[in-house]
Amino acid sequence: MKSAKVTTQRILTIIVNNMDDLRMHKKANAQEKQFMTDITSYVNDNGLGALYGHEYEGYTNIQRHHVVGKSAKQNKVPIGHWFINPVPYELHEPNEKHKYHVGHCKKAFVKRFGNQRDIYCVLRQEMKEHGYNVCSDVVYDAIMSTSA
Repeated sequence: MKSAKVTTQRILTIIVNNMDDLRMHKKANAQEKQFMTDITSYVNDNGLGALYGHEYEGYTNIQRHHVVGKSAKQNKVPIGHWFINPVPYELHEPNEKHKYHVGHCKKAFVKRFGNQRDIYCVLRQEMKEHGYNVCSDVVYDAIMSTSA
């Protein structure tokens, strides 16, 4: 019985010591974190009108949506922490029931606002025009090649 405890304890120690390798997604690096901060700054300064239409002019209550997940790669290019769209809070918050919710009603969301690649394209262009750093062209091309 003692050997079973030792084995279990050893397994737990290995797991704890290797948590970084076991995570389902990688943490954002400094440049990706800055991009996420810049998305929020851009929205706070400009609202969501350019992305979601006039009804969202001046709207700043958002959540950042990792469109294809935080660990996503496309053509071996990591895009997860770059392919992020600011989404109005009520269209992203899991506990909200909204007819255009990006998670629960994706088809309705796309029909109303367009596909997420196009929203990202506008966001990237707007952010560039306002002096923010954006992803590289290689990352951008990978994002644009997704089906999202």
